[in-house]
Amino acid sequence: MDTSHCRYGGYYILLLVLFYSSMFDLALNLDISSDARDAKTDSNLKRFLSNSSHQHGKQAEYKYCRSEPVKRRDRMSFSCDKSPKDIITKINFADYGNPTGNCEDNKDIRHGNCGASATMRVVKKNCLGKQTCLLFISDEMFGPSHCKNDIRLTVEFTCTKA
Repeated sequence: MDTSHCRYGGYYILLLVLFYSSMFDLALNLDISSDARDAKTDSNLKRFLSNSSHQHGKQAEYKYCRSEPVKRRDRMSFSCDKSPKDIITKINFADYGNPTGNCEDNKDIRHGNCGASATMRVVKKNCLGKQTCLLFISDEMFGPSHCKNDIRLTVEFTCTKA
């Protein structure tokens, strides 16, 4: 049995692994700091999040929830308002569609059956690491919601002292 062709197969696999590794590294270094409306986001997010780690023991965290119907406003703004040094460190829930529940009973908030699938990704990209976040409430921002009526954007987020 001739095994000389197997010897070269290992080199091809090694080259393939190196190629994919370099492509992955290139993708990590891309600057994708704008959303569908070409609004700039903070590309230094890693700096904010690394500074928000537990440096002096347990840090104070608090949660907020905001919900806006699409018909009433075309944008929603929310912020960490206990201190100007606090930043948004986690997006706990985000839905652009017909979420069930309300912000007063935030433990009962659930995704509806017609929400835009990109909502969580877009909200995280535009809000994490900031003190204040402004989102445009539209299909252009989050993708189509596929809801017939009562479309709203609901976001629950956590703030932490920076």
